[in-house]
Amino acid sequence: MAQVWVVACADADFDTATRTCEQEIWIPQPSIIPELTVEDAQAIGLAIAGLWALAFALRLIRKALIQIQ
Repeated sequence: MAQVWVVACADADFDTATRTCEQEIWIPQPSIIPELTVEDAQAIGLAIAGLWALAFALRLIRKALIQIQ
């Protein structure tokens, strides 16, 4: 994925009286979603799969208990 660059202004270069920027700079576009490493993504996926498996097992146990009654 290509990195997108946007124009920004450093706090020191911003004139609050005239609301202008003396020196514009280019920075990588900020993202709401943080970048994940492969290990982080695998850990999240494993946690989700574990929760799904737990829910499935509890559902099977509940059905078995209902049929016993």
